[in-house]
This record gives sequence, structure tokens and C-alpha cells, in this order.
Amino acid sequence: MSGNKSEFYRGKRKKTGPALIVSIVVLSLIAFVILLFYGLQKYIVVTNSGLYLDLPILSDKQNVQSDDDGSAMREFEQVNAELIVGEPDYTNVRATAGEGLSELKAVLVPADMINTDSINAYAESLGKGNTLLLDLKTVTGMLVWKSDTEIAKGYGTSGTVDLKPIISSLHEKKIKVAVRLCCFVDNTLASRYEQLTLRKSTGEAFSDDNGAWLDPTNSIVRDYIISLCKELDGMGVDEIVLNGMRMPEAEGVSFNYSSSTSATPTPQTAISGFAIAVTRGLQTCKANISVQVGSDKAMKSVDETTGQSAKLFFKVFDRIYRTSSTETAGSEQTAVKSMIELGEARYRYVPICYEGTPDTSCWLKMS
Repeated sequence: MSGNKSEFYRGKRKKTGPALIVSIVVLSLIAFVILLFYGLQKYIVVTNSGLYLDLPILSDKQNVQSDDDGSAMREFEQVNAELIVGEPDYTNVRATAGEGLSELKAVLVPADMINTDSINAYAESLGKGNTLLLDLKTVTGMLVWKSDTEIAKGYGTSGTVDLKPIISSLHEKKIKVAVRLCCFVDNTLASRYEQLTLRKSTGEAFSDDNGAWLDPTNSIVRDYIISLCKELDGMGVDEIVLNGMRMPEAEGVSFNYSSSTSATPTPQTAISGFAIAVTRGLQTCKANISVQVGSDKAMKSVDETTGQSAKLFFKVFDRIYRTSSTETAGSEQTAVKSMIELGEARYRYVPICYEGTPDTSCWLKMS
């Protein structure tokens, strides 16, 4: 073998390319920036004007003192801070309800008359009407129909009537089915599930001439109403009317709410919050979701006692039902037009009449 030749193959040597050098420099810079960012986080100061760095090396020496062990200690200006929780603003709630409605001319069927024979009799005498409104949950708290919802079964509020064949029979006759549920006056549930009751500031359960009241801020009460509505929607009901969705008119009485929010509820926040939560929970329902309003003041502004507000209700409920008369129904319907963002006032305001029927596109005749 020649002495100047290697016995082993050493392979070709590759030159370090410029791209590799650039990559190393870039990665080093990124690593440096990350370390710098986390290292300087403790010196970031947040103000109303934005963010800035308060580095000790740049600080004013007059504001630096020493603690007991001689270490430098930054002295900050003392500020008295106060957290104020204001009233919720419902003016910005987006209108989502009221479109695609049609005429509703209904006759009320009382709770004790809901059976096959009576329903057939009401259907035959409907006259100019196109809808039967079944009163399915009154102030007693007992449901007319046999409900499979958890609370109804657990606390014995379920009724006995099988609604499905009744609803199917009315639909075959081209008659719409609306139902009405009382929300907060519920004698049965208040006595059997005491944690849901509305309580005075003294701790006593509240009741008045209407009956025993449930707490509108209680999430279980809200979920109970939602579950009942969903069950009825699944049976093919065309419209659900929530009645008694208000605070009691109890002068001089203050209440303890079960709400977990930081701010103390008011009648307006309790009822408005319930209305928004329930309608959002029922967004997937095919049935129209409506509400009955009893306060005259609520039709003009917020009723601070009952907590009702037609302006908000028209945003989240399809229709508003209200006791009226044949003489005033038309002018009342005209008066609410300015509150309505979606749909037509003639389909969204339903006057409740006890004598005769008004010349309007919608009405509810009390039987």
C-alpha cells in the first residue's frame, strides 16, 4: 500500500451552510425574547393609560426605601379603590322573537275542563276562533297532564291527563293548541320543596292572596319551567304562554333571594333575568313562547314592583297577552308598535277579553 493513502474511508466533509447559521441566530433571538418576556413580567404595571415597565434600574431613587434586612423596596402611591356593581342594562338585549307569526284567536279551556269530551265541546263551539288555550298549570301547582319531568315525578305534581291524543285530535280538525303555565305562584311545590320558596328578609316563606310564591332567581325553578315547556313542545303544542311571571305586589316587604350573583337582585333583574334565561333555554323549541303581563305600568316602562317590562319582553317572547276590552284593544295594539323590533304588532299583542271579541288579528276569549 502506498504510505500516503489512508486505510479507511473518511467520507466527504460538508461545509456549514449560511442557512444553518441564520437559523441558529434566529432561534437564539427567539429564545432570548421569550426569556426576556417572562423575566420582565413582574415589572409590568397596568394603568388606565395602558401598560409600561417599571424597572428598578430606572426608578426614581426618592421612591425607593429599604426594608428591615436592607433590601431595596419600591414605595408605591396609595390609592383608595372601590368596586361598584351597577344595575344590568337590558336596553342592549338583542331582539330574537316575534317573526313568522300568524293570527291567533283563542278560547281558554279551564284546567278542570281538560278532558276528551269537554275539549270536543269547546272545539265545536269555537266559532271565529282558530285556537284552544289549555290552562295546564294554575296557582295550585298541580299539572293537568301526566308529566315525566324529574321534579314533577319526584314531588308529585304530575297530573293524569294524556295530552298527546287530545293535541293530535285538535290538529286534525285544523285547530291550534296553546297552553298556559303559571310560573311563580305554586302552592304544591312550595309546600313540598321548601328550598324553592321566595323568602322575606326575615326568613319566612312568602305567600299572599294569590298563594305561595317560588323564588324567580332559583335555578331549579327556572329549570323546572324549561323542562315543562320542552315536554309540551315535544307533544306538538303550538304556543306556550307563561303566566304570573312577576314579583308579588307586597308593599314594604323585602326579600332574600337564592341568587348566587354578586349584586343583590331587584324585581327587575329577577324577572328580566328569568325571562332571558328561559327563552334562551327554549330556543330550539318549535312552539311559540309567549308571556302574560298584568301591569299597566309595564306596558309603558319598567314596573319596579312586579319587575315586568314590555319593552324587554317583546325582544325575547313571541307575543304579549294582556287583559283588555273590545273597546281599547285596537288602541293598545297601536301603542306598542314603537316597542316592537321584529314582526308585526297585530300578531304580537294579544288582548284578553271577558266580554265579546275585539276586531283585531289576535285575541283570547276567557270562557
